[in-house]
Amino acid sequence: MSKFTKLAEDIIKNVGGKENIVHLTHCMTRLRFDLKDLNAADEEALKANPQVISTAHAAGKLQVIIGNSVADVHDEIVGQLGVSKQPASSGNSKDGIITRLTNVITKTITPTLGVLVAAGLIKGLLALLSAFKLISADSGTYVILNALGDTLFYFFPIILGYTSAEAFGVNKFVGMVLGGALIYPGVMDSMVTGDVIVSLFSGTAFQMEAFKTFAGIPVIFPGAGYASTVIPIIMVTYFASLVEKGLKKVIPDIVGFAFVPFLTLLICSPVAFIVIGPIANFASSIIGWLTASLLAISPVLAAIVVAMIYQPLVIFGLHWPLITIAITNFTTLGYDFLWPMMFTASFAQTAVVMAVGMRTKNKDTKAMTVPAIISGLMCIIEPAIYGFSLPDKKRFLFSCIGGAAGGVIITILNAVQYSLGIGLLGFSGFISPDGNVRNVIIAAIGTVVTMVISFALTYFTFSEPATSEDTSSETIKLAINTPVIGNQINISEVNDKTFSNEVLGKSIAIKPTEGKVVAPFNGTIVSLFPTGHAIGLRSEDGDELMIHVGIDTVNLKGEYFTKHKVQGDTIKKGEVIIEFDIEAIENKGYDTTTIVTLLNGERYQSITKLAAPVLVTDATIFELS
Repeated sequence: MSKFTKLAEDIIKNVGGKENIVHLTHCMTRLRFDLKDLNAADEEALKANPQVISTAHAAGKLQVIIGNSVADVHDEIVGQLGVSKQPASSGNSKDGIITRLTNVITKTITPTLGVLVAAGLIKGLLALLSAFKLISADSGTYVILNALGDTLFYFFPIILGYTSAEAFGVNKFVGMVLGGALIYPGVMDSMVTGDVIVSLFSGTAFQMEAFKTFAGIPVIFPGAGYASTVIPIIMVTYFASLVEKGLKKVIPDIVGFAFVPFLTLLICSPVAFIVIGPIANFASSIIGWLTASLLAISPVLAAIVVAMIYQPLVIFGLHWPLITIAITNFTTLGYDFLWPMMFTASFAQTAVVMAVGMRTKNKDTKAMTVPAIISGLMCIIEPAIYGFSLPDKKRFLFSCIGGAAGGVIITILNAVQYSLGIGLLGFSGFISPDGNVRNVIIAAIGTVVTMVISFALTYFTFSEPATSEDTSSETIKLAINTPVIGNQINISEVNDKTFSNEVLGKSIAIKPTEGKVVAPFNGTIVSLFPTGHAIGLRSEDGDELMIHVGIDTVNLKGEYFTKHKVQGDTIKKGEVIIEFDIEAIENKGYDTTTIVTLLNGERYQSITKLAAPVLVTDATIFELS
């Protein structure tokens, strides 16, 4: 049993159980669940676990925010689910292009970030050792450390060939070989020498030339080669996933072991050099040109825009495209000006937490600030965001303002990073290859300004959250009527642990004697399962009710259910929403016990379940106060 066994069990239970999990991936701090039914997840129970920072939603997925140990928790959950680590799908076909792009970047870039930062630290250390004359450039120590710092960047296409193959579900070694072919020794020297056959965009920043051909087709090869590039191998591997899938349909398994990868490589590698590589290289040039142009037009405006949007993007896990552009700048330019605009964000959040810690009189809140500050200084800002700044919206705004101020200072003073670095360790990324620490000093000044602004705004506007003593003593009582006529049974007798344990909220169980579900109040149908067996309602007062007809009746695929309403309809109390054939369903072997669950009972101080054995029209099932 690992130290995350119990946490994994709780998470699986509170996302609706194993059967509710369609797919699971993770990024640096978050578990990302694709669930059959998002409403089956008990987010309050998830957030009540002290090892869970918070939950969030993005692109129709549930995110459970864990922090630094997310990879270990992910592996423990995968082990308990009894499956191997799942190759990530490319995303729901209904997702928007930005969502799908973000998902791909998350799955391909995220696994490398820890080593990327480590490589940056090595390069920073090497620059300092050289600047202080502690080692010479011709020494063995320098050669080895230099190789160690550059290896990841140089062989990035091979490494991303592996991670993107895992993301797209293609043979990982095919992905690595495709990446290796792009940077094979001698290829660049051969492909960019000789007479020019074709020249595109001559005289512009996007000029591309072909010196060689493949089977008579010109091959446009970038002058700097594909070493350290990001976009080409991801596009190539995606193409390879389509080719491999097609080949597996037509090649018998008995010979597929060798011939599928053989043909995949034979088809995809030439396409990579002739089509995908040039397109990706052109796209990279466009991105670099656009970011450089924005910087040239107005460095201040560029820094403000990037710094202000970065932290909101983190909340939704949509910040990865910006990080990918930064990595592309490192690999193509040798430095980056985009990440410095965002560099102070983690320090802004940390300063907010410091101010809260100094002002609050709540011992529990004060104790929570310590780990949040430590995490924030290492650029893990989710504990600060979800625990301190986001619950009080003005604090989050103060953090964005402070981060923008620091980003502007770093940008207008032209401080760039030479390797990716985050948090306190990120200052090493500002050391130039010749050991100059000018940019480090500017980054430090920007960070101090960020922290002072964020701290001061939070400190001087701080107020303790209202407690129960501050609220009115007047008690408001509400009643919810039964949507189903029948005999009430003890919820603990229901043959489904999610319902019997009331995982989703306070629930009652009814053995229906009449095959109708009627509106228990005036409100709206917020969800109506296509099969008709499950309904989500919201009253005009904001009460959320789930009605689930039968156990496992989803397997009937709508048979014996008649829907009289559709999702989004407004309902009046007593209106029939669905009808169902009790006898036919039971003859098929299904239990018709109907569960009625109050999903947002946390709004009330007291919830009373009325235990009337027989429920008739307008019978009250919940009293709320």
